[in-house]
Amino acid sequence: MEFIPAGEIIGAAHQVRTVSIKYSPLLPDGEYKFVDTYCADPECDCRKTMIEVLHNRKLVSILNYGWESAAFYENWMGGSTEDDPMPKMHGASIDITSPNLVSADGILELFNALLDDVWIAKFKRHYHEVKAAMSRPC
Repeated sequence: MEFIPAGEIIGAAHQVRTVSIKYSPLLPDGEYKFVDTYCADPECDCRKTMIEVLHNRKLVSILNYGWESAAFYENWMGGSTEDDPMPKMHGASIDITSPNLVSADGILELFNALLDDVWIAKFKRHYHEVKAAMSRPC
């Protein structure tokens, strides 16, 4: 399934989260941008975002973030995911396609430190806006 940056659908109303880091023991100094992307399939109800992390304008990591409960994703996927080799969809994880050009632990730690109710609400709102736009006839 294809994931599209929210800004390509929502336009100027979308804001990319940007932070500057200095003196981190796990990450290089510089600017980190978190670009949220969403599934382009209007029939899919995955309720997640894939976040492209750019460091000084270079893609360094890709995160998955599912805001629903683990039980929601188990039901959505048709059963338990305990023995599934794919990463859990609930919460934050590094995507299997991530280039991992910086510390995975460092990126997850930074993402989780930034994650708050406001950012989660934006993910949900952007998800619904992208799904609505993809459902409209051309």
